[in-house]
Amino acid sequence: MNTLQRNVLVWLTAPGWYRVIANDWDAQALGILRHWALMALPLVVCRQRVENFPPTISLGLPAPSVWDRRKLALEVKPVEVDRVGRFPNFKQLEQFEPLDPREAFITTINEIRSNAPGFEGSIEVYGSFGWETLTAMSYVRPSSDLDLRVEVPDHETAAAVAWALNALQLPMRVDGELAFPDGSAIAWREYLQWVEGKVDRMLVKSRTSVGLIER
Repeated sequence: MNTLQRNVLVWLTAPGWYRVIANDWDAQALGILRHWALMALPLVVCRQRVENFPPTISLGLPAPSVWDRRKLALEVKPVEVDRVGRFPNFKQLEQFEPLDPREAFITTINEIRSNAPGFEGSIEVYGSFGWETLTAMSYVRPSSDLDLRVEVPDHETAAAVAWALNALQLPMRVDGELAFPDGSAIAWREYLQWVEGKVDRMLVKSRTSVGLIER
């Protein structure tokens, strides 16, 4: 449980929620947490603190617009995690329509699905669209981008994904990251610039750190 990677979802046990809610929160934060506990909604694994002892898991809760899109940070014990899951993939989004309907969203998903055979099954949708799918609450705005997380086994596949996404003429902006087997992740647009030789450094996120690597 202490090796959970970024952007993995976790659901807390009832005792875990009880302990979290018992902490010192302001009224708005308390309302958010009580709703999350009542509806058994997930939290997302963030960058971890390596110095914590006894070990805890750093989690995030990005609230919807009704709570001013507030972001809460939590620390839980491994035993307080009930189960682990992932953000919805393309297959799970087939019947989804955002609470703020956008034809561009459906068109974008279909275009990527049609032009990304071989790796569409490894694409997850996080960000506003992912959270709206999970919670049935309003996250998506007219300016919202589509954030994708694509698991890639190697750099050859990562380059192929970045080139494929860049070649599409999509009605909305697509952002997100390429996630490698060791848990490191790189924004796909930045990775594309790297493989094309346009930049000499790129930002790499890992389970516990963020840093630049040089060519």
